[in-house]
Amino acid sequence: MNNKIRSFLRLRKQSDTVKVICLFALAATAFFASVIYHTWDIYRFVNTPAEYVLTGEGTISQKRMDELTQMGDVAGVSRQMEVSITVMYRGMSTAINCSLLSQDYMEKLLDIKIPGGTKRIYMNDTAFSEMLQGISDENEGLTDVESLKLAAGSTGVDIRYSMEETMTDPKGDGASVSMEPSVAEVYKSGKLIVVKKDGQEEKVLTCTTEAEGRLRKEAFSLRVLFDKHDLDGLHVEQLRKLGYTIENEEAVITEENEIGTKLLHIQYGLLSFGICLIAIFALKHAAQKGWGR
Repeated sequence: MNNKIRSFLRLRKQSDTVKVICLFALAATAFFASVIYHTWDIYRFVNTPAEYVLTGEGTISQKRMDELTQMGDVAGVSRQMEVSITVMYRGMSTAINCSLLSQDYMEKLLDIKIPGGTKRIYMNDTAFSEMLQGISDENEGLTDVESLKLAAGSTGVDIRYSMEETMTDPKGDGASVSMEPSVAEVYKSGKLIVVKKDGQEEKVLTCTTEAEGRLRKEAFSLRVLFDKHDLDGLHVEQLRKLGYTIENEEAVITEENEIGTKLLHIQYGLLSFGICLIAIFALKHAAQKGWGR
C-alpha cells in the first residue's frame, strides 16, 4: 500500500495528466458533497410539519372543519382569530399581533403540553426580537435592547397583558370588528413563553389559546397543520378545490422556490459529478497508454 502511495505521489509530480486527474477528483468530491447537502436539506424540509392559514366565506362551520380533518396527512385543524395584545414587559409596554387558536391545535403545532390557569403567550425568537424592538422604538430613552433579552436557559417570563376584544358585526355582514375600550386598559397577569420551533425561526410566530366557544362564533379564518410538506403541490391544490384562499401563500411560494433552487443544485451537481468522473476515466485511460509505452 505504501509503495502504491509513493508511486502515485511520484507520478503526480512528474505528470501533468495526473495533476489534472487530481483536480477533477477534487471537483467531483465537491459536487457530490453539494448533492448530499441539498438532498439532506430537502429531506429535512419534507419531514417537517406544513402549516396553511386559510380563509373562506363567513364563519367556519364544523362541517368545513371535518372536511379538512379527513384529508390525508392532516395533523390538526383550528379556527383562528387575529387580535392585538398590549404586553407589559419589565415595566414597558408594546402592542403585538397574536393568533388565537384552540389548545389542542397549539399543542400539536408546538409539540408541548399547555397547562391550565395563567394565560400563556407563545412566540418564537423572531417574534420576541420584534417585540423587543417595538419596546425600544416606543421608549426613546432605551438604547440597550440586549438587556431585555432572556437570561441564558430561560424560556419564559411573567408579564402583564391587555387583549383587544372583538365581536361579530351587528350589521350581520360577517365581519369582525374591534371593541376599543372606553377606559384605561385593564392588564391581567400572564406568562410569555419563547419556544424553539425548527424550520420556523424566520417566520413570526405569536399565539395563545382561546376557548372553542369564542372561536366558533367570531373566527373567520383557520389553520391546517400537515404532518409533512409535499413536493408536488398537492396540499395547496386540495385546499383550493375546497374553496379556501391561502393567506400565507407568499410564504408557501417562497418555500416552493427554495426547494426548486435546491433541486436545480442537485440536478446540476449530479451532472457535473458525472462529467468529472468521465474526464477522470478518460485521462486515466490515456495516461495508462502513455505509461505502457
